[in-house]
Amino acid sequence: MAMYLRGLAERGLDYVIAGHIGDHHVHVNMLPRSEAEYAAGRELAAAWAERAVAWGGTVSAEHGIGKLKGELLRKMYGSDSIAAMGRLIELFNPGRRLNRGNMLP
Repeated sequence: MAMYLRGLAERGLDYVIAGHIGDHHVHVNMLPRSEAEYAAGRELAAAWAERAVAWGGTVSAEHGIGKLKGELLRKMYGSDSIAAMGRLIELFNPGRRLNRGNMLP
């Protein structure tokens, strides 16, 4: 929590934090008021992802990766694993017509 609160305060970002604190799993939702704040929030999320992976955690959990966090998977798994996941997805979803952009960047 200290990492999140410090990063948000240093950048002056508005936010809401909710989640599953007993499981050490929180959702930090940044509320940017400008493009500059949006960019600062994206950089901050990337830094948090690196820290979470270094601590043995994940960049996403029960809600999936979605469209905005797809690139964070590379921090967790690396490019070779992402490519392997893409090949597997292609087997079940040829042309990736379903859920376009939701699983992998």
